Amino acid sequence: MKNFSKLLLTLLAISFAVPMLAQQELSPCGTQMGISPWLQDFQRRIHEASRNDEVLYLPLQVHVVGTDNGAGYFSRKGVLDAFCTLNEDFEQANIQFFLPNPINYIDNSDYYDHDYDQGYDMMSENNYPSIINCYIVDSPAGNCGYFFPGVDGIALARGCVQPNDHTWAHEVGHYLSLPHPFSGWEGVEDHDYDMPAPNAWGGDAVEKLDGSNCAFAGDGFCDTAPDYLNYRWSCNSSFTSNVQQTDPNGETFVSDGSLFMSYSNPSCKSTFSPDQIAAMRANVEEVRSYLLSDPPVLEDIAVADVDEVNVVYPTSDDLVETSTITIEWEPVPNATHYILQINPFNIFSIIFEEMIVEGSSATVSDLRPDETYYWRVRPFNPYETCTDFTGSNSFSTGNVVSTNQLREDEFIEVYPNPVVSGVLNLNMKVQNTQEASWRLVDGAGAVLQQSQLSLSNTQQQFEIPMAQLPAGMYFLQLILDDRQIMRKVVIQ
Repeated sequence: MKNFSKLLLTLLAISFAVPMLAQQELSPCGTQMGISPWLQDFQRRIHEASRNDEVLYLPLQVHVVGTDNGAGYFSRKGVLDAFCTLNEDFEQANIQFFLPNPINYIDNSDYYDHDYDQGYDMMSENNYPSIINCYIVDSPAGNCGYFFPGVDGIALARGCVQPNDHTWAHEVGHYLSLPHPFSGWEGVEDHDYDMPAPNAWGGDAVEKLDGSNCAFAGDGFCDTAPDYLNYRWSCNSSFTSNVQQTDPNGETFVSDGSLFMSYSNPSCKSTFSPDQIAAMRANVEEVRSYLLSDPPVLEDIAVADVDEVNVVYPTSDDLVETSTITIEWEPVPNATHYILQINPFNIFSIIFEEMIVEGSSATVSDLRPDETYYWRVRPFNPYETCTDFTGSNSFSTGNVVSTNQLREDEFIEVYPNPVVSGVLNLNMKVQNTQEASWRLVDGAGAVLQQSQLSLSNTQQQFEIPMAQLPAGMYFLQLILDDRQIMRKVVIQ
């Protein structure tokens, strides 16, 4: 352990440097699309578009790609943080995304750092039907991200989907029909912005400041200002470009960096224009109606904000020596899943073990003896990922073996479960004759009942009274000579 501090500092330096390096080396966007025929038609009738406040809920599938040997995955915490930012970015549009399926992990080095042909193959092979498919890789064809219309998928660089980045919103904007505000300038190089722009590039009209051609030039939206900047640029305190441009009439202007669809730096971006929002909502309703999902009951998706969880097992007083244990905690209201992080030190900047579990327990393997472990959880559900981790809990490995694993020829049954009759039956068989005990604890870990048992290596049955207990979740702990075994019990 003497070199651990040096190693930790090195890992921290690498973890903070990678996103910054990715932003510097990757181009902002590799989406190759103009203004679709559908969007051109919609822009001609944009003033007739419905602009209601109904929230549209759209399913999204996250695919996380690693190398052939399973290295380089974007973290589970990172996925939830980035997904939270995506939903916050689309809140103004009354569009929200949810995660109906677990993260799909793909081990393929060709897809981890791919070109467009490999990206096409990746999406063709792995896309889920009737859902927005998003792939988080290391380098998507040298870009921070791109939308591939031909196969209908989105690729994102892991270094460009940090919590305060808006690449994901930018690419989903493309998916829902939006072009860049500088549409038509994508291939222009070495333009002298002090000189008036031509009236057209490659047959596409260049947008003028006076708005006279805004309906068919540039991105076709009249509520987005002209923009000719087709490279990553920084904004000033007014969130506009420092580079002044000149339109075909000789009028000068600066670009709006607040638009998600621009190429401004992430710190500049904050909005879609009203017409862009109208187009995205219409695209969902007219082109991608298969994405529309029934809205959830808001009271059922609001995850309770908790600083701590009530630990069921193991508590800080429990010593465990087995290499595999089951950690259990009291459920957090409305949480269906949890990120569980486990470290051999009470710092979570670098994570040694991380998993997503469904329900409020998880089995952890390969624990070292004579070690203190710290763990914390982050509750979430498919609609709500903007949650925080709880404070850390701890346990130590020691001399008492504690496990939920049964040995050969052993069994333990608790029934009926859920309990409806007021009596819980414990039917069991263990290998050795021994004195044992059981105790019933509630979700907060308080012992409600306990008793001694004399066990033999034959099948035995015991009755545990439950009639005086309120409905809820409880835990039956069986303490043997060499183990502790736990079963979850529900009273209806």
